[in-house]
Amino acid sequence: MADVDNTFTSSKLNNISQCHSSFGKNNQLAKPKLDRWKDLNNAIIDWMNNDAIEETSIKIAEQNNFQFYDKIQKAILSDLFTRFRTIYPKRDVEFNHNFPIKEINKEINGEEYALTTYFTYEFIDQGSSEFIKLKTAFDPEPELIDKAIISKLKAENEDFYTASIEREDLEEIELVDNPDEIIDQHFAILENFLNNRQARNPGELCSRGCDMASRCGQFPLINIDKLTNRIREVKISKTNTIKLQNCERRAAWNVQYGIPREDYIEYESESSGTKFHNYSQEMLVNNNSFTNDDDIERFNKITENEESITREKLFSKYKELIEKLKPYSNLSITKSEFNLGFTIVADGKGLKNGEVVDKKVASVFMGRADLVGRVDGTPIIIELKTRPELSEDFLEAQLYALGASKLLNVKEITILHIYLPDEDSSIKERKFSESELAEAEKKYESLAIKSASWIPFDALSPAYNIGDWCEFCEFKNTCLENR
Repeated sequence: MADVDNTFTSSKLNNISQCHSSFGKNNQLAKPKLDRWKDLNNAIIDWMNNDAIEETSIKIAEQNNFQFYDKIQKAILSDLFTRFRTIYPKRDVEFNHNFPIKEINKEINGEEYALTTYFTYEFIDQGSSEFIKLKTAFDPEPELIDKAIISKLKAENEDFYTASIEREDLEEIELVDNPDEIIDQHFAILENFLNNRQARNPGELCSRGCDMASRCGQFPLINIDKLTNRIREVKISKTNTIKLQNCERRAAWNVQYGIPREDYIEYESESSGTKFHNYSQEMLVNNNSFTNDDDIERFNKITENEESITREKLFSKYKELIEKLKPYSNLSITKSEFNLGFTIVADGKGLKNGEVVDKKVASVFMGRADLVGRVDGTPIIIELKTRPELSEDFLEAQLYALGASKLLNVKEITILHIYLPDEDSSIKERKFSESELAEAEKKYESLAIKSASWIPFDALSPAYNIGDWCEFCEFKNTCLENR
């Protein structure tokens, strides 16, 4: 059996397949949904193991595991707990809740390694086993490697399910026809990681599943030399940074507390704005001929599968974009969707033995710049907007300028916002030198003080601020009920 340090789950493999620097030791990064999942799991275990009458066993389980949460998160947990009991009522069977596993082993470089899929529970009845994965996410589908391991190792007397709390359903995990091929592919990912460590590869993972954003170097430390695991951390996207400037509660409910949005929508198709960004990036990156007429016409080729009206609109905007870029004769665009940001530490709050204590908190501010490159040797960040200019764009410019200056160790950055609404296109150039960068740092230090003050597990601790943004807030009703 492989040592615990040589055991890799599907989530670990998924992360290192995107960026080797995502692998590292645990830290105190805010993971509110995982925290609630853990306490939901503990409540289910307490309930299952309690022989008291149903009402009493439920009450005790909730008291034992939900007591440190605010009333909003208590209600969320109680709802999840109710849904699970509906999906899987208590039965008189053997109950294994010690995270039973299925794993495939392989020797690599003389050491034993394992690809592992975990289950939350195993219910054993008359020699048959039901393995359950507890899932509270909108998309509860197990990873492909999990399915492959299950398909490879499934015995006749074993069944495998996902308890999908969001869908209120017990879903059988589908088997795959080619488990060996999938397992070999994932061992290849692991071997490449072990034998061919690569430099960091910033991408979507930075803001979503990576725990190492404050440590990998992509988001440099601003006011501290080194982070320790005693420092609490929170990741704040560009969108949530803008929300933080207007209303602490709205930002905090997204990043520190993971409160469910009231407007959750799964988009089935891209918006025209997203399409414009994607096509423009495809055209401009590593292309020094983008102002040539023949190259501009190439835009029509890559959009040939779009509907004619959409295609014409996209092409019109692209031609406007090129006109705005023409004055920058020595412009070289090298990357798109590039992660920029930084990490700032401030005095804040934390929890110790259930009590609020003073604690250092690191806020990782991050965003993804549409286009980056250089013009006459100076770094330039270009943001494409299919809407008119907004005041919040200056905060975005400060984020990218300060992040780029620290990452590249330079003292001059150009930020270009190009506005391409249906009418009246415009361009806004901002040059950041030492004084502007110092102003940006001061601004973000003030924001970091706010995010550091949020008390874990208490979603009502951040202040709310009533304004025009309330009308479009994803927590509008929940906020109104808790003022």
